[in-house]
Amino acid sequence: MANLIDIQKSKKGASLISIANKVKHYDMGKYLLIVGKDATDIFKYYNVKQMHGLNLKDAQAEEVDKTKGNGVYIYGLANYHPADKKLTAKAPYKPFVFLNMGTFKKYSPSEQATAVMHETMHMSILLSNWNIKDKEEEAIGKAEEEANKIIAKLKGLNLLKK
Repeated sequence: MANLIDIQKSKKGASLISIANKVKHYDMGKYLLIVGKDATDIFKYYNVKQMHGLNLKDAQAEEVDKTKGNGVYIYGLANYHPADKKLTAKAPYKPFVFLNMGTFKKYSPSEQATAVMHETMHMSILLSNWNIKDKEEEAIGKAEEEANKIIAKLKGLNLLKK
């Protein structure tokens, strides 16, 4: 993402120095998989303070207390790219699945797999334009397929329990 890449001029022209926030991301074809260390990383990745009814300040809260109106619990999140104002879900504004590994590590392998499946189900419905009336099995099958790809990728990166 261009807004997160720090480029400096050198004698030989522009060179990539670093990805500013070091949030891992993977192109999964029709969507991006974004893997963060905590709930703030999704905001850092897109360089925004708010998106989809959530905000960075609440993501930074040490404790979620809905009675006080602070904090937000983000285990995972699937949604449109925040700049996709027309909700096209197409490049350059691919939708995303975000996984908060800071939270994931607290759960068992089966709970982790369930969370991945939950987010890929959201993504499958989003990519079906929210209309799965006659495509329920297709949407669920696609979500299962994507969940298995993500779980394999995360295990390969030693980010999930084996």
